[in-house]
Amino acid sequence: MERCSLCGTPLETDETACSYCKHPVLNKIKTPDSPDPSPSSRRLLSFIIVFVIGLGSVGTWYGLTQTDSTHTTLPPAVQASPIADWSDETSAYNQTYSSENPPASYDVLKFVRQYTKTVPETATYSKTTDTLETFSAIQFATLETFHSEVAALRTIQAASDSPIPPRLHTVDFERFVSKGASFQIKTVETYQLTRSAGQHLVTYDVRYNVRLHTDHLQITHIVRTEVKA
Repeated sequence: MERCSLCGTPLETDETACSYCKHPVLNKIKTPDSPDPSPSSRRLLSFIIVFVIGLGSVGTWYGLTQTDSTHTTLPPAVQASPIADWSDETSAYNQTYSSENPPASYDVLKFVRQYTKTVPETATYSKTTDTLETFSAIQFATLETFHSEVAALRTIQAASDSPIPPRLHTVDFERFVSKGASFQIKTVETYQLTRSAGQHLVTYDVRYNVRLHTDHLQITHIVRTEVKA
């Protein structure tokens, strides 16, 4: 039973004022209950929720794939040491290996890098006047590879009679692939030539195939392409 909010006297159902203190009775304002959503509304709400979740999942997946593809950290360029430091290295062509002691990647790169220092000398080779065994490059490569290099070094050959012989300027390693007992190396090599007009640089893109032959490394194939300025 409801009572008067002022004096506490019991109130009749239809009274508009307290029978004792005459305090007016405030009518209660009842908020009508919200109607239950229709089945179509529930379906629409479920569709919106599923769509938002799906859209968020797609956005997260796309963001992750974009991060992996556009911000992949490339390995640093393989450059073991400045050319000035090479003179202190032990010769790489007479190093021996075995299945228990295979060459490390650095051994292979050092082998190729030391070979590049023989290239200016290789360019001076003449079948008619020179003895093959006196050329350092033959220590690193097969006979066929040596002859292919002689044919590919025409630009250096043209400057070989200069009082200052051609020399290696820079070598950068761009790729190294190991296939067990064989290796593929890609380099960019620049050689410095001295001509009457002054210093001139010639650059080559070079691809090497190297294998472990018996107990030592050997260059079996070279593709040398001059990069036109």
